[in-house]
Amino acid sequence: VWNYRRQPMLYIKAGAGYPLNSTADLLFSHTDGTRNSFGVDLSHRGQWCDVKDLAGVKRNADYSDSRVTLFGELGVGKRMKAGAEITADHDLRYYYGDLLAPQGEQFMFENVAGLSAKNPLNGFGAGARIWIGDDFSDLSHLNLRVAINGGYYGSKVKQMFVKRFGEGEASNFEAGLVSAGAEVELAKMFSQHGARLIVGYDFKSGTQQSDYRNSILKVAPRYIFNNGALRIEAGVSIEADHCTSNSAVNGAQGHYALGYSFYTGEKSKGVHVFPYLRLTFNDGGLFTPFVEADGGLQSYDQQSLAALNPYTAPVFDAPNASIYTARLGLMGSTRTNVLTYSVWAGAEINNRALYPFMLGSYYFPMIDKLVRINFAGELTVRPVRGLEVALDARYHINKIGEKIDNFKGFVAENEDVVPANSLYQNLVEYNGGRRPLPAFDVDLKARYTGAKFMVGAKFGVTDAYDCLQLASFADSEMVGYFFERECPMRLDLGVEAEYRVGKRVSVWAEVNNLLNRRHYIYPLYPSVGVNGTVGVKLVF
Repeated sequence: VWNYRRQPMLYIKAGAGYPLNSTADLLFSHTDGTRNSFGVDLSHRGQWCDVKDLAGVKRNADYSDSRVTLFGELGVGKRMKAGAEITADHDLRYYYGDLLAPQGEQFMFENVAGLSAKNPLNGFGAGARIWIGDDFSDLSHLNLRVAINGGYYGSKVKQMFVKRFGEGEASNFEAGLVSAGAEVELAKMFSQHGARLIVGYDFKSGTQQSDYRNSILKVAPRYIFNNGALRIEAGVSIEADHCTSNSAVNGAQGHYALGYSFYTGEKSKGVHVFPYLRLTFNDGGLFTPFVEADGGLQSYDQQSLAALNPYTAPVFDAPNASIYTARLGLMGSTRTNVLTYSVWAGAEINNRALYPFMLGSYYFPMIDKLVRINFAGELTVRPVRGLEVALDARYHINKIGEKIDNFKGFVAENEDVVPANSLYQNLVEYNGGRRPLPAFDVDLKARYTGAKFMVGAKFGVTDAYDCLQLASFADSEMVGYFFERECPMRLDLGVEAEYRVGKRVSVWAEVNNLLNRRHYIYPLYPSVGVNGTVGVKLVF
């Protein structure tokens, strides 16, 4: 990251394509000597087209996300530096996900409660981080760094959820998230032995229509050993949290589906201990074994969920998840870097994993325990000068929670909300053994770079998985239907090329999804078909 921001001085990339899309990047950085620097980083990407749903009807699938970052650092004293980073971003999304009954009957947008295709979701945010201290590259002296951060994230959407099914009214939603945090880190080596201590605190609070509150205090002491070949860093991370969410886990879908617009909250509070281990042994050979174990609390606030899936209903958030991970593997490279590799096996335990569930076209994740065994490998081969082939493959054994595997739908039991004979009916015969997460994904890339041109190709495969969906009606005796849908296997073939017109100017082009496959980047949000982009790059 630091090298990327220091060279070149000015980098510009712009392009547009078919179906209509646009992309732009601008990076300017200036370094005064080796200790002082500043710059600006702007990025944009957008899609401006319609995408067909399962019924063949084109829906507005426009999206745009733009971001600007100002950064800089200043030398302080002989060793220390002070730095700052200020960011602002905006994301605009239209809900265009697939709504189709198994029999082929289309759920019309104007009849589905909780969906407005005409009113997009707007997400916007701004934040800053300021720090002063060492870079922890030389631990022969005491390294100290202090950092503080803060930010705001907001989202709004119109006509999101009906208030009551009898009224047929829609409620707007607008909420924000204020965040603040601080962290202090110290480290020192005494010959081959050393110690590290990290203390941090993060606080997040919802505003307007959000009652979300979350505070996490972290204390992480660690022991360090390094004799040149064997390096060990071991310790624990102790995290204490106190979280109040807007929506009760796995009850929120039914709560909002039944027409309520007020919140039902869930609280979590406790002290969690996570192991931390980084062990590598490198004697200069091709095989370097490594062991890793770590964990921590994952925040499911509005902003974090939007980063995982931008079509998440902004009214939804959840208590923190406790995640434990462990990995054991080998890595290494030849002296000439003709071969670079990493292979490992590992396990993950998540007490609040997210599973794909759609309330209409809103992603409204279900939450349950997940135990996952992972096998993964990364391999890069450079057989001749200019040619590089990279393979990234992962296989997962997923043991999902019983709540998700046994879930069969919601039933309206309150006659004040809907008639007693109005039920959420399960239209799909269910035989058990859901697979809400893909079992494998593989990506293969090849690129040749010459003196004047570059050509490359990529091929990606991701296993199919299941998504649960509830389509509810606001103006029908039957409240709605619940069924499961398969997100088909992703097969994505693409090519790219670049040609240097001059010393500082290049033209480039890329084409994606050459197989014209219908796959879902996000659950039940179909990708565009064959698409391409052409543009220009300038480097100074």
